Amino acid sequence: MHSAAIAFASTLSPRHRAASGLRAMLGALCLVISASAATLAPTLAPTSAHAQSPFSAAVYVNDTAISNYDVTQKMRFLEFIGASGPNPRERAIERLIEDRLQLQEVRRMGGRLTPDQLDAGMAEFSARAELTAEEMLARLAEAGIDRDTFVNFIRAGVMWREYIQAIYGPQLNITEAQIDQALSVEGVQPVTEVLISEIFLPADPQFAEAVERVIPQIQRIRSETEFANAARQVSASPSAASGGRVDRWVNIAALPPQVGSAMESAGIGTVVGPIEVPGAYAFFQLRARRNSRDVPASNVALTYYRAALPGGRSEQNMAIFERLRGQVDLCAGFPAEVLRAVPALPESAVTEITGTQAEINAATRAELERLNAGEMSANLVEGNDLVVLMLCRRSVSEENMPSREEVLMGLRNRALEGHGMIHLQRLRAEAEIRYP
Repeated sequence: MHSAAIAFASTLSPRHRAASGLRAMLGALCLVISASAATLAPTLAPTSAHAQSPFSAAVYVNDTAISNYDVTQKMRFLEFIGASGPNPRERAIERLIEDRLQLQEVRRMGGRLTPDQLDAGMAEFSARAELTAEEMLARLAEAGIDRDTFVNFIRAGVMWREYIQAIYGPQLNITEAQIDQALSVEGVQPVTEVLISEIFLPADPQFAEAVERVIPQIQRIRSETEFANAARQVSASPSAASGGRVDRWVNIAALPPQVGSAMESAGIGTVVGPIEVPGAYAFFQLRARRNSRDVPASNVALTYYRAALPGGRSEQNMAIFERLRGQVDLCAGFPAEVLRAVPALPESAVTEITGTQAEINAATRAELERLNAGEMSANLVEGNDLVVLMLCRRSVSEENMPSREEVLMGLRNRALEGHGMIHLQRLRAEAEIRYP
């Protein structure tokens, strides 16, 4: 634990400027600076506090009083920055309790903030809204918010963040792999993604009668168990052995349009299909859905191998595919292993392809979207060829992407915020918080 003076060091992590103006901008910054733990709140002050004197205590935090005037001021400040929420008084009391606990802990450890450091903190915060500190104070005054409310907000936020940095910063070890993940599509992806299971029925003429009988049965399936059993029994996809499960979150934009649009709002367990894809009829069942961040298709670069095996979905080709899947872990070994398995195959039948997601045809794009790097697919038949795909890499174009140093700083800040929240929870659990 340190006892040196705590300095202000641009700990207010950068945010993109919101076009909606001052209120939205400051709301975002407030969330950055304040480690809110509203979900931990005990029963709050009784409503009778409203009728008390403005300068009487609304709540005590370790015998330090928070007055009703403080609460009113905090309510106005939170409203000013657009962070008051549905219960303004309760929110204000919670934020004030957090401020007091943070300041008490930092001061107990010998931390302090000099006037120059405080001024720098106020200037930094105000600059996020393209204002000087003086202009910010003038705006606050117009809203009936006194200077001390703003000063206390900045003091608590800056000192707390510096304190958490001093305690937990040396313990952090952000790896190169974590930075790579943050820079990958999965790391930066705001779309709807789904977990799905799949059934592929062969479209070959010799299977037409059997497929025609099976399709209505699959369409009547309502449970994951039934779908998994059907996949094991009738699916021609390599995923059949695992009940058709695709163990990767799939961007619905990469699925065939009729599948993606249905799964955007469908209930869990919904089965969509049959969908015609090259050489097969496909069914997809929705297992889960989530929202994450978006990268335009034109910015997602895919590198993959494509091998065309003559003979379509024959037993021999499927056996070759299983051999490939069992022996090839890295893309570098894919071409040689394919040519070793099929000696008569010309080298031109195995190609390495790099292109943006938007440039790849819909069927191939949908197959690749369901793969993790190093995985293979053999669901497509084009002409008389079984198409084997192996995804090598999925990445985001470097244009407009943050540098590795910026990503490292962002990962550190998020980790420190997590440590800060846990530390604050502990302080709250140990504190004496009482209402008059």
